[in-house]
Amino acid sequence: MKLTYLLIAFFIFTGFGFAENKKEILIIHSKSTHGHGQHRNKEVAYMLKDKIDKSKYASKINVTISHRYPKDVSLVEKADLIILSSDGGAAHALNGSDPEKYMKEIDAVLKKNKTGVIVIHWATDCPSSKKFGLTKTCAANNALMHRWIGAYYYWGNPKSWTEKFPIKELRVNKKHPVSNGLPEVFKLQDEYYWNFFTEGEDKRNIKEENVVFIHETMAGDHKGDKSPRIQSPYWVKTRDDGGRSVGMTSAHFYHTWANKHFFQTFANSMLWSMNMEVPESGVEISAPTVGELKAHGAGATIYPKALYFELLKQVKPAK
Repeated sequence: MKLTYLLIAFFIFTGFGFAENKKEILIIHSKSTHGHGQHRNKEVAYMLKDKIDKSKYASKINVTISHRYPKDVSLVEKADLIILSSDGGAAHALNGSDPEKYMKEIDAVLKKNKTGVIVIHWATDCPSSKKFGLTKTCAANNALMHRWIGAYYYWGNPKSWTEKFPIKELRVNKKHPVSNGLPEVFKLQDEYYWNFFTEGEDKRNIKEENVVFIHETMAGDHKGDKSPRIQSPYWVKTRDDGGRSVGMTSAHFYHTWANKHFFQTFANSMLWSMNMEVPESGVEISAPTVGELKAHGAGATIYPKALYFELLKQVKPAK
């Protein structure tokens, strides 16, 4: 009997045999660029870690941050979720002397471990080389990104374009767990990439059955188009290997993260990507305040021309 009590005490104090293994999130980021609260890739990484570490999920999730592809490749191998917060093309966090090397290594891990992956904004523009100062797209990496998230972006492709910086009404797909706790419609100001899903017109991003649009809005096929159609700046994919992926063209602005509905979507996405339960009311990680955003870097300022609703209540935009 005494031995039994001793064994129980040992298990309780050491956690051996009872403690659930923590989920591992690896955030790979490139340097922050653009200024004025745009493309704050590093700040986003540290903000996300801080929000998770201070949440009720801190005992269940460990977050590791790496500037560019980690030298310790075991971080990639053991990750349950890889988040890419990065500029694209030649500036991509996964770019190297061989633009395909790190993409291939991650792809092998995704297939082997069914690792989740979330690709943010310009990181959807795959690692590539430079030629005469211009980005040269990499077909092999495009194919891998398409496998991961169901689409890829190419900044130099004239059939896609960027809209700066509308306030859009985004309709929410309430049938998917990533939308738990969200309203049916919310407003978001951002820089949007349109014509991301080309419906086969150039055989670039044909929408697959296992891709689900989470946020939808109406936008034209090309700049100035008078015939808008449904487009998605935020979607999810269940991969053929059984893993789960999330892609988005939103989150150009650092202040996007303070939008409680966008952040709720992202928080839900993290758990969904790791096959964790998403509560019906949404994952309980609060959106960062303006002060929390600014705390993670001097460059984390609010874009001077922002018309952003919720932030205007908290801070006056710079003149």
